[in-house]
Amino acid sequence: MSDKELKKSKKLIDKVMEKITKANTFVDDYNRLGKTPAIPANAFINMANSMYTMGYFKEAEDLLQSAICFPNKTSNALINLGVIKQTTGDFKEAIKFYTAAYKKDNQNTKALGLWGNCLAMMGDSDGAIKKYEHAIEIDEKNSDIYLSWGALLIKNKKYTEAKEKLDEAAKYNIKDARPLYMLSIVEIELGEYDKALEKLLFIINTTENNFEALHNVAYIYFKKKDYDNAISYAKQVLAIYRHKVETYLLLGDIYAIKNNKKESLQFYEMAEMNGLRTFFLYISWAVSLQKFNNHELAIEKLHKANECLKIKNVDEVYARLALSYYKIGKEELAIQNKNKALEINPNNYMANSIAAEIEVDKKNFETAMKFLDICKDDFSNKGFNYSLMAQCYEGFGDFKKAEALFEKAIEYMPDKKEILIAYGNFLIKQNDYETAKKKLKSISEKTKDVDILNLYFKILYCLAKQSSYKYNIEKAIEISKKIKTINPDLFKYTAEREELEGILGNNE
Repeated sequence: MSDKELKKSKKLIDKVMEKITKANTFVDDYNRLGKTPAIPANAFINMANSMYTMGYFKEAEDLLQSAICFPNKTSNALINLGVIKQTTGDFKEAIKFYTAAYKKDNQNTKALGLWGNCLAMMGDSDGAIKKYEHAIEIDEKNSDIYLSWGALLIKNKKYTEAKEKLDEAAKYNIKDARPLYMLSIVEIELGEYDKALEKLLFIINTTENNFEALHNVAYIYFKKKDYDNAISYAKQVLAIYRHKVETYLLLGDIYAIKNNKKESLQFYEMAEMNGLRTFFLYISWAVSLQKFNNHELAIEKLHKANECLKIKNVDEVYARLALSYYKIGKEELAIQNKNKALEINPNNYMANSIAAEIEVDKKNFETAMKFLDICKDDFSNKGFNYSLMAQCYEGFGDFKKAEALFEKAIEYMPDKKEILIAYGNFLIKQNDYETAKKKLKSISEKTKDVDILNLYFKILYCLAKQSSYKYNIEKAIEISKKIKTINPDLFKYTAEREELEGILGNNE
């Protein structure tokens, strides 16, 4: 051996001995805390685990680096070093440690499983599955491997295959709730809500403070439109863990559906107060504000949603900005945002629907129909799009087709203000006041919307003028009083009301 090689070897030996000397000191310290394992390296690993759980990642890593200097067959220190790197998102470095652990012990299924998990996180699904398959060849009853495999298949939306792997995971570890939980996730994705609910309720009854399971139970009840149960379980989640942003959004959305504005907006505000300022918080908040016609504030939240993104290329944000800008009369900004949404995604339903609405208002019916054709599969907004289509056919002079489309629109969205007003005005133009009265009667009795009430007054006025029927005159006057109670300045037909009061006085 040359002098150069000898010096190099001596330095390496000194470095190893330094680590072992340091190891003995830590083993002595560990011995004061509890029984020292037979292998000193295990003391290092155990201490490193304690340091890691306390958040001392660098110290844990140093301990594990020392542990691997001991001449033993265990690969646990290498695995734990990999876990530290994996936790920080350094998957390539983690794989190096898992590879070293596997080379040291080619029967170590944990190393293979974690190796596969890193590959899965890096987007190499095929590579991950090969590691899982290899691990199962070594241990065909390894529940953790089946669990990781099932999770990857869920991520890739291969739900049938995922169920097979998760069933195996549950079979080989009946005490582990995770396979059942993930099976419930698959069943939720497949719309098998009752099966998922059964599993989740079992998990809740056999585990403590399982807020994830409680949230999913709330979500299932939401999907089943059992809003009271959904609210009950969602509130249990927040009682356990107040940082579950999805639960705040779920509650906000449920109360919005129930037309309970105060409670709906309150849960979004609570999420923000708890520091949960995410893109999804602000987009959900904006959607509810739009439902309650609070478009100025909706615009503010949509801009905040955009601020949460590094790359501002989500078409829904711009489509919703276009909607709110158009509703408050800022047409130029509406068009700019509509164009931005369509530039990102030409098939965005909302952007195309807004484009159609703008063209209908300009009486460009042919152009509007082109936008509406793109929206034909938009089931969430189908009623409103039918209403726009009806207005196009009205513009074409095909009144029969227009009326049929208005009827379809009402069928899909019976309480949508814009549809009721458009249909009511259409029927007035056709002198079909009786039908118009029938369409608005029930909603006029429960609403405080001045636009709806003004339209209903106009219909009753036209009927009264047509037949002088006392009921219509009295009802019209009653509606005018209701509007004045809400806001006297917003009643549009003072002269018409005075005319009806004159008719009523002459008849008495």
